[in-house]
Amino acid sequence: MNLPSPLRVLALTVLVTACATSPKPLPASKPSEPRYVVGFLSLRPTTPEAAEEARAQEARLLAALTELTRNTPIDVVRPTVTVPTSLEQAPALAREAKVNLLLWGDATVDAGKLTVKLSAFETLLSLPSSFWPMEYAAGDAQRPEALSLDALRLAQAVLQETLLPMMMLDQPTNTRAVLDVLVVKHPKDWVDWNMDIIQRRWGMLGRLLRDGALTEKRYRAALDAVLTWRKDHAATPSSDIKEAFYSVGLARGLLLQGKPQAVVDLLAPIVERMPKDFESRLLLGRAQLALGRAEEAANTLEPLAREGKSAGATRIYVAAVTELPDGAPRANTALDTLVEKNPEDAMAHLLRHLTAPGTRDASALKAFTATHPGEDWPLPLARHLTGEAPTFGPNPDDEDSTDHGVRLRRIQLHYYLGEAALAGRLPGKAGAVDLELARQHFQAALATHAFHHPTYDVADFQLEQLARTPPAATP
Repeated sequence: MNLPSPLRVLALTVLVTACATSPKPLPASKPSEPRYVVGFLSLRPTTPEAAEEARAQEARLLAALTELTRNTPIDVVRPTVTVPTSLEQAPALAREAKVNLLLWGDATVDAGKLTVKLSAFETLLSLPSSFWPMEYAAGDAQRPEALSLDALRLAQAVLQETLLPMMMLDQPTNTRAVLDVLVVKHPKDWVDWNMDIIQRRWGMLGRLLRDGALTEKRYRAALDAVLTWRKDHAATPSSDIKEAFYSVGLARGLLLQGKPQAVVDLLAPIVERMPKDFESRLLLGRAQLALGRAEEAANTLEPLAREGKSAGATRIYVAAVTELPDGAPRANTALDTLVEKNPEDAMAHLLRHLTAPGTRDASALKAFTATHPGEDWPLPLARHLTGEAPTFGPNPDDEDSTDHGVRLRRIQLHYYLGEAALAGRLPGKAGAVDLELARQHFQAALATHAFHHPTYDVADFQLEQLARTPPAATP
C-alpha cells in the first residue's frame, strides 16, 4: 500500500498596478482572518464494481476531514459542480464552486484490487496537487483498517496543503490553528511519517511572524531529525538536500535574532560540502556581510552573481563588492549579467538602474519600459523613476491590506523606493541619499508580511546593512 504524499509545484505570479512616494503606517489592527473553504467532490467510480467501494471510502474521507477540521478555520463543503475529468478542468470548476481548494478522486476495482487516487487544486497557488494512488489487495483481512487509516492520512495531507496559502495571505492565526491539529493521531499516519514537513511549516509561521526563536526551534527540530537518521545511514542526495534546506531555515531564524556569526558557523561547512546549493551560499554571504566581512561575502556570492539567475543574490553581491577598492567594475558587470540573463525581468532592470555604482542615466531603463507598455507592477514605478510619468497610479497603502495583490504591490513599492532613497535616485531628489527614508521604506516592505515575494529578503538584508555603520562608498 502506498502512502499518500502531496506533490506541488508552486508558481507565484505577480500582476499589479501602482503606488506612493513615502511609507504610511499600517492599520493598528487587522480584520478577523477569513475561513478557508475546501470543496470535497464525490469519489468517481471508474468501473462498475467500484461504485460501492467509492461511496464507502468517500464517507470515511468526509468523516476524517470533518473530525480534523472541527476546531480549525476550515469549512468542508460539498459543491455540486462536475467532477473534473482532467487537472486542466480544475481551475474553472474551483472558481465555479467558490472554494479555496477543490478535492476530488477516482476509485477503481480491477480483479478485486481497489485503487483510490485523489487530486486537489488550490486557487491561490493556481496549480494542482496529486496524491499517490492507494492500492488494496482483494481478500485482505486488514483492508477495512487500511482504508480508515488512509482516510486519516489523506485528511491530514489536505490540511497541510492549506498552510502555505494561509501564510501567503498573512493569516497567522488560521495557520496556527491548523498546525495545532496536525499532530500524530495514529501510528504511521501522515503526520507521523512527515513530521519534518510539519516542523518546517511551524518554522515558516515563525518567518511570517518574524519570530526568530520559533523559526529556529522548529527548523532545528527538522534538521535534528535528518542528522539523527544520518548517524545510522550513509548520506544520500535526498538527505543532503534536506540537511541544506533545513539548515537554511534555521539560518533565517538566527538572522531574525541578529546572530550572523551563528549562521556562518552553520552554513560554511554545508557550502564547502555542497558548493552548488544556492540558498546556503546566499545566506552565508549575507551573514558574512552582516559581520562586515565584505571580501569574504563577495567571494562567497560571486558564483551566484556570475550565474545571473537571482536578482536578490546579485543585489547582495553588489553591496559586498562596492565596499572593496576594486568593487565598482565588478558590481556593474554583475548587474549587466543579471539583465542579460533576465531580459524580461523588470526587477533586474530596476536594480541595475537603482544600485549601479557611480552615475547612470535612465536611458537603459527607459528602453525597457518603452518595449513594455503594460501596467503590470513595477512598470508604473519604473516610468516614474525615469521621469516618464509624474505619478505611478493608485497608492497601495490606501487600498485593502487584506488583498493579496495589494500586499504584493505594496512590498514592491516600498522596496524599490527604499533602494532609490538609498542611492539618491528618488524623483526630484537626485543625488540626495536619505538613509532614514530608506529605512522607513524597507520597514514598510517587511510590514506587508509578504515573505514569499523576492523583494522581502532583500529588504530584510538592507535593514541589516543599515544597522551597520554606513560605508563611505555610494551603496
